[in-house]
Amino acid sequence: MFRPLLTTSLIALTAPAFADSFTGQASVDTVTIYPGVASVMRQVTLDLPAGSHEIIVPGLPREVTADGLRVAAPAGVQIGGVNLSRDRLPVTPDQTSPEIEAAEAEVERLEEVLRQSTVAIAEIRLRVQAAEERIAFLQGLSQSSAGETLSAGSIADIQALTQMVGSETLAARQEAFTAEQEAKAAERAQEDDREALDEARQALAALMAPADDGSVLTFNLNVTEAGEVTVEISTIEGYANWSPVYDMRLTTGDAPTLDIDRSVVVSQETGQDWLDVTLILSTARPGERIAPSDVWAVPRRIVSEEELERERQDRNLGVAEPLLSRSVVEPAPAMVAEADFQAVADFSGATVTYTYPGRVDIRNGVDNLRLPLDTLNLDADVWAEAIPSRDQIAYRVAEFTNTTQEVLLPGQALMFADGTMIGFTQLPLLAAGADAELGFGPLDGIRLTRAIPKRSEGDRGVFSSSNQLTEAAVIGIENLTGQDWPVLLRDTIPYSQQDDLEVDFEASPNATRIDPEGQRGILEWDLEVEAGTKEEVRLDYTLTWPEGYVLQ
Repeated sequence: MFRPLLTTSLIALTAPAFADSFTGQASVDTVTIYPGVASVMRQVTLDLPAGSHEIIVPGLPREVTADGLRVAAPAGVQIGGVNLSRDRLPVTPDQTSPEIEAAEAEVERLEEVLRQSTVAIAEIRLRVQAAEERIAFLQGLSQSSAGETLSAGSIADIQALTQMVGSETLAARQEAFTAEQEAKAAERAQEDDREALDEARQALAALMAPADDGSVLTFNLNVTEAGEVTVEISTIEGYANWSPVYDMRLTTGDAPTLDIDRSVVVSQETGQDWLDVTLILSTARPGERIAPSDVWAVPRRIVSEEELERERQDRNLGVAEPLLSRSVVEPAPAMVAEADFQAVADFSGATVTYTYPGRVDIRNGVDNLRLPLDTLNLDADVWAEAIPSRDQIAYRVAEFTNTTQEVLLPGQALMFADGTMIGFTQLPLLAAGADAELGFGPLDGIRLTRAIPKRSEGDRGVFSSSNQLTEAAVIGIENLTGQDWPVLLRDTIPYSQQDDLEVDFEASPNATRIDPEGQRGILEWDLEVEAGTKEEVRLDYTLTWPEGYVLQ
């Protein structure tokens, strides 16, 4: 049972003399990652006798600060002064792990193998060089002795000299050739040794974090009973992040479904590897503001119409005297400028926490470690959405409800429709029970047209006079796919915010919804377009205004 975490400021304290000192290596056990920051809990376990001891824990990240450092011990163990050092570090014993020691030994062994093979190749090359020197000597001997042999010797002597030089030269060349072949074979074999050494060095590098002097934590422990003691060291470390990613797989048909494969992408650059750790992902945002904004009242004043008229006349005459100086109202007191407001995602106090099953390795500087979470199975409504004023084809759209008991966080989503990859989108924040509509790609087989027919000679479907404008449009939807499609058709008409500007329209068939969700000037039709058929919608509107006004 651990006591509450130590909440001192962790400034080095003067402590009494200790019976002895112990050094222990802290290993990362649990990591909780928030957006942009992580809480890292390390454990150090030591076999301690009863009494007061100084505990030295080397190898903490250099960026660790005392503000976010906490130390907790089990019942029966009291924590005294705590000190965090970055410079003038105490001498500590080697804490290299057995895995790193084995990898270093393998690198040294392969380096020695490579050195020995290099020496062996050099010795073979000496045989080649010796044979070449013999050949050069024989060639020089034959040239210097040839003249003397011709003038003083017999034919037999000449033949003997020639045979001797040729025989010895052949033997030397054969030795040089054989040695050269052995050297090349040894060099080819050495390539395997070089590859093995490179792999061993890579394996060692994968086990070791970048060189860093790091920090050393020193604290006092008072142990009442001898035995094994595990101390938890919690730190707040930056440069860690996580984000959700989704694979959204829509299946159309009589009962459309949407399967959402959820994963998370985790990255960290804290300076140390996190190996075999429990991973917790939290939506809390400790790096952001924790209190509401201030609010300031806006002062208002009034001025007479006469004052405003004089101000306009002064401006026309180039007089720069400010209106405020002549105001009959007391000037407003100085105030702090009003703060800028901006939209910020808010979970309304609901924090979602995910504990990843099993233990994982998250290496320092390794980008985007992707970990699967789960798959959600949701029902969906699917239709073809048609905007003929902007598009030439319709698009597949699906609506679904978040029927889970948790928030779906914003994240990038890879979209699939009936097994075909469609593209990427950004899934918005969806609270439990919230609805969402997402596009799932084009429907090339549903063709859209929007024509303005001729109504008289030289006319394009628009009649205009001094106080009236009439427009007509014919919208066509042709289904060339092999299945029936429910189609949501959307089009627009002008709308007026003035009583004197009247807007009248006619639609055939009648629009299903007018100004949906308060969107003025928007018309919607719910149509059923069977495979191989074409639907047509006719839309006419007229704008009328009084004489003496101009339409804008």
